[in-house]
Amino acid sequence: MRYFLFADHFGFMPFISGLVDITDDMTVIKVGGFTHDNNIKFPGRLFERENISPDWLARLNISREDRVLIMAQDPKRFDLLIDHMSKSDSPPPILFLTDKAMAISTGALPNISVVNVPSMVGLHLANEWRLIGIREKAYRLWRTLSSASSVLIMTQDDPDPDAIASGMAIQALIGGDPDSSPIATLGQVIRNENIAMLRLLDTSVRTISPEEIGQFEKVVMVDVQPPYFDEGLFENVAVVIDHHPYPPGYEAEFMDINVSYGATSTMMSEYLIAGGIRITEKLATALLYGVITDTMLLARESSSKDFEAFSHLWPLANHQMLSSMSRPRLNPEELNYFVRAIHNRRMVGDFLFVWLGYVKRDDIIPRLADFSLQIGDTSFSAVCGVYQDNIIISLRNNGNKTDAGKLAATLFSGMGSAGGHRTMAKAIFPLEIFQKTHGVKSIKQVKKTLLDILSKVVSD
Repeated sequence: MRYFLFADHFGFMPFISGLVDITDDMTVIKVGGFTHDNNIKFPGRLFERENISPDWLARLNISREDRVLIMAQDPKRFDLLIDHMSKSDSPPPILFLTDKAMAISTGALPNISVVNVPSMVGLHLANEWRLIGIREKAYRLWRTLSSASSVLIMTQDDPDPDAIASGMAIQALIGGDPDSSPIATLGQVIRNENIAMLRLLDTSVRTISPEEIGQFEKVVMVDVQPPYFDEGLFENVAVVIDHHPYPPGYEAEFMDINVSYGATSTMMSEYLIAGGIRITEKLATALLYGVITDTMLLARESSSKDFEAFSHLWPLANHQMLSSMSRPRLNPEELNYFVRAIHNRRMVGDFLFVWLGYVKRDDIIPRLADFSLQIGDTSFSAVCGVYQDNIIISLRNNGNKTDAGKLAATLFSGMGSAGGHRTMAKAIFPLEIFQKTHGVKSIKQVKKTLLDILSKVVSD
């Protein structure tokens, strides 16, 4: 590769020197009468010119295959140079490095990019500060767990890909294994796609009883927080890492609760990357699947941090395996729920309400909530059902002005657990309490009351 550097100063030389290796050829053209430090080592030939004439420039025979850099304190000095090279039959790509504001139209001159060096350095330094912060957190997390002989990695009762992947990342960070640091649940993995994920990744989620919790020296919670569980079940939690809102009332040795992330897998990916921990193909596949599923392929509650994690994990992951995970088969019972949802739907403007009645599996409710946004012109949906004497409501928002998390908390937190993000939320509370609160008895009345409450608030 041939490089041509035109400069009226050499202040940015440290940014350029790394471009050239022993196989490259660089020509440096000093433009103007400035005095430079003789200690500067130029990686190639040096010419000194007061001005650059078209005839002299033609001798360099610069073509489209070459790279041109311009370092300018006085950008106007290079107007004729840029004009001449850009109008040639084969204009080379030009990087214009300066600390001055410039207005070059990349439409008119598509072969030129202007790099404001102070801004570039500022962005790089800001990223490095952030990287140090993440690395320090990763070290504190490791230090919190490294001395423990056994670590219990707790997930929700029916862990999703985000929780499973985050648990795998904890194992990688502390060098744990399924025996000394199992990923665990008090329930079981039910959804077909999550079962497929465990099978394809050859990993496991262990179902434990409350009595087994005390056998572990330290407890870690990923993608879930202590208030999710029965009161008193987890008195001492060492670590909590989650992207859901923080419900006050508990403490841990290490806590990282941040709702600006679309997935806990993104948070765990940052720990591993900043800490220099190798991410295997298996782990990259799991974490990428966690990001994809929790953000609906970066379309829901995602931020630049989720995009960065996605970009880092994508080339490391097994995409054939990802494809197999994301296309699980529906069994007949699940298909019946989808049919029931379509049959029992009610539309109020762009609000879709689905009542499932009694369900045998609670995981079908959030699955149908995701599916419901694909029906008609829906922008806000509520899928409701009764499971083990509890009403479960999954809310989804895809452009409606209503905040799903705040709505759930406002309407239902007084009866049970309720909250979430702007685009997705959940509420769980006893059927009996709802019936007493609203003076209703039959399930049919419960359905009508929920529809009235939700449609009024969402459509207002």
